[in-house]
Amino acid sequence: MAVLSILNKPLTPIYDGLEKWIRSIAKDLPEETDWTDSTKGSWYLHPPSYYYLTKILDPSSPTWQALSSFKPVGPATVTEKILFASLLGSFGLTAVHKVLRKNKLFMLQPCHMSAALLLITLANPNKSSIVTNLLFNIYLYTQWGAIGALAFPDLRDHYLVGETFNFFAEHALILAAPVYMIYSGRYLVLPASRNMALLSFSIYSFFHSPILHVCALKSGSNLNYLFSPPPIKTLFQIGRGYRLALYATAFGAMFATRYGLVEAILSILPRKALRM
Repeated sequence: MAVLSILNKPLTPIYDGLEKWIRSIAKDLPEETDWTDSTKGSWYLHPPSYYYLTKILDPSSPTWQALSSFKPVGPATVTEKILFASLLGSFGLTAVHKVLRKNKLFMLQPCHMSAALLLITLANPNKSSIVTNLLFNIYLYTQWGAIGALAFPDLRDHYLVGETFNFFAEHALILAAPVYMIYSGRYLVLPASRNMALLSFSIYSFFHSPILHVCALKSGSNLNYLFSPPPIKTLFQIGRGYRLALYATAFGAMFATRYGLVEAILSILPRKALRM
């Protein structure tokens, strides 16, 4: 069966392909579930159900309607332009430091990727873009990474001029930028939802494993602490299971960040009127 009619026509071939791929790697399973047998699988969950994006992009859902009808409030302000220039400068300086230290792969660290995501969102002239608005909302679930980096800064190998200052500046900017973006009314903020949280965690996990894993294994670099933990006493005490602890922390932190931090910002921050 095709990916149902829940997606727009341009996306249908993609999800048809995903469904075929899932079925091709899965054992030949029955469509109907045998409830008398607890060991055999079935397609009780249709293959596309494994993709939270299909739920979010359902044209009948409030999420899709918000994404497809959002209109930004006015042009970019001077403050937004300064924020963009500051983040771009910090990101560029980070790249220079990585090149000079011959560890360019560390630009794949999640916080640097978050900065890149925000830069793409800020730079896109089409503020009604479904893609960048979706990416921005995914980022709102992952801000905990910058908070963690500032709470437990790993500065062990910093020696270049401005490197430590820029570390704090970049992480502060990727926390401050979304606050102004929310206030400006030029960027859509979707309601917090389980599907968005799970989509964000799935993307984070896929980026971490296998993408960063492959890069770390090929280069021998401790990308995002894949080979050894950051200098945090609790993680040292956990020992070799520290990565499971980090994954569990990430899962809980995504819900806490969006449902706690972002909702608090939304509740107290005066915002310009949105046009839908």
